[in-house]
Amino acid sequence: MPRALRIWALAVAVAACSGGGATDVPDDPGNGAGSAEAAVSELLGHLKLGEFGEAVPLAIPGQAVLASLAEGATVEDVANGLRDGDELIVNNLWSGFAQTVEPFLIDTPELAGSEPIETQGVSFDLVTVRSTGGERTFTTRDVEGYRVDIFATFGPSLASRLYPAVERLFDSPEEDAIFVLGALRDQVPSLHMAALTPGLAPNVVQDILQLIELVTRIS
Repeated sequence: MPRALRIWALAVAVAACSGGGATDVPDDPGNGAGSAEAAVSELLGHLKLGEFGEAVPLAIPGQAVLASLAEGATVEDVANGLRDGDELIVNNLWSGFAQTVEPFLIDTPELAGSEPIETQGVSFDLVTVRSTGGERTFTTRDVEGYRVDIFATFGPSLASRLYPAVERLFDSPEEDAIFVLGALRDQVPSLHMAALTPGLAPNVVQDILQLIELVTRIS
């Protein structure tokens, strides 16, 4: 895989994918899960077994390739991923994420409840899971079935790295840049949700709000 499309997991405070792990991704990723809690439960089950391809439908389509801008993906690569599907990138994302949360997955995490939240007219569900390795919260959304919202869940660690990449898009007259910017604007509700993450440091909240301000310059 070219460097431009390497796993952007460093942007979300997880280790970069080394290229290992399953790469057998489905031609048709299918729909998400039947509920918010099922989406997270199924995701963690697949990650524990190393079934990264099976976990692909549990990410909102298009978000992983947009986030790859933070790791230097080209505008052309991102635009093509949006048009043709970003299943391979999602596969690598979950592979890298699983490596960093391995202690959390040793014992089967237990669902600790879910909480519905609405912001910017969009409904989200926060799902908290606990194991002997700690506690984590995933933000999900119903997009043809419940899926993990990458921007809402990992946005706090992603925002500062995305900002300069988005700035560069504004300097490009290419049609692909305009297309990608439009797709980024669709992520604004998810970024607002990320800014509501409990316990964020003020500078991290500011990073997210600055990214939202930049993205919403798009006409």
